[in-house]
Amino acid sequence: MPILIFARILISRDTYIEITKFSIVGFICFGLDLGVYYLVSQAAPTWFAKAIGFGIGVFANYNFNKYWTWGQRDKSNQRFARYITLYGLSGLVNILSNELFLSIIPNIEMVFSIRAVSGSINELMAIKADKFFAVVLAAGVTMVINFVGQKKWVFAQR
Repeated sequence: MPILIFARILISRDTYIEITKFSIVGFICFGLDLGVYYLVSQAAPTWFAKAIGFGIGVFANYNFNKYWTWGQRDKSNQRFARYITLYGLSGLVNILSNELFLSIIPNIEMVFSIRAVSGSINELMAIKADKFFAVVLAAGVTMVINFVGQKKWVFAQR
């Protein structure tokens, strides 16, 4: 709660609303990215899977943010070109940081299980923790780049 109060002092109400909307859109698109990444990485290299997941998330993100976060209805090829440029750069940063984090984070699994009254343990599912945390950290790195880039360059009122 103190962080929210501090954030409201530092940023305007409008920027606070934009960050909230941007974060909701980002969470949805991150889910798309993560889902596609996990599916494609079962049959392809992680860098390729990350690129495909990121690409799908980028196009959904553009439309959600254009209409909802920034409230722009007009068509603009120049704005879309700026967006693609921004996300080309942040996509490269995302892929490279994901690979960096994969090389740093130990190759471990998070196992979710349930213990029966009899004491037997049944595994429900396992998630590759290194992939999950690498994706989350890479998303955090690029989130700041993307918000500032969209607010100040792509969707800036000109």
